[in-house]
Amino acid sequence: MSDDAGARKSATVAQFNRVATDFDSEGTFAHYGRRLVELVGVGPGQRVLDVATGRGAVLFPAAEKVGASGEVAGIDLAEGMVQAANELAAQRGLSVRVRAMDAEHLGFPDAAFDRVLCGFGIMFFPHLDQAMGEFRRVLKSTGRIGVSTWRTSPGDHLRTVLDELDLLGSNDWRPPGWITDPDVLADALTGAGFRNVRVIADPLSFVFADVEQYWQSIRGNLTRRVAEGLDPAQQARARAALHERFRAFEQPDGIHVTATALLGVGNR
Repeated sequence: MSDDAGARKSATVAQFNRVATDFDSEGTFAHYGRRLVELVGVGPGQRVLDVATGRGAVLFPAAEKVGASGEVAGIDLAEGMVQAANELAAQRGLSVRVRAMDAEHLGFPDAAFDRVLCGFGIMFFPHLDQAMGEFRRVLKSTGRIGVSTWRTSPGDHLRTVLDELDLLGSNDWRPPGWITDPDVLADALTGAGFRNVRVIADPLSFVFADVEQYWQSIRGNLTRRVAEGLDPAQQARARAALHERFRAFEQPDGIHVTATALLGVGNR
């Protein structure tokens, strides 16, 4: 592993360990976790691998779908996320196990799973082609893959504001592999040998009572590292800019912010 790849993985682990206790697994990610499970066709009795499990946004709906006759395994590179997911699984009474593992080097035999899922994780892999190859290797010949990325995320508004205020600097939370183009995602899947690939742009509207609720919502995702790095005066400037920006999105029940995920599926 190159020094650059190793540094990226170490930074990713530190980043996700930092947000493991309150990562947004019940909001945005939970919705798209259910959508991915539905789209890839997880069903009773299947063996499913969930890569980059986080706090279980994909893992838990997959476990519900496979039932007692199936099996779901989860992996994550960040130990904090592994611990959080296992604790939440125990609270839910689910017999799933999450382990610390590198997606680019899966410790599973060939053709071990009916489905491989990865919700909002592939953009963090330094060697995406290698990870995709591993996904395909552990899938059965009849298996299917399902992955998701952001075309536009709720945090993009904050990112734009900070950039306009010259407060973003080198603190951009987007990794180098961030994928926002459906064709790029489709090419990554077909390039790894998957067949019948399709990518769906899936928009969802989120409603925030006010700018403060939007600001607090970032505590549950990766934008927190950037926002908490601002001093009080910079935070005040950012909030004021968000207030102006969100005037165009105000409706009687609050601020409507639309995010769009890219959901990619394919056959082995």
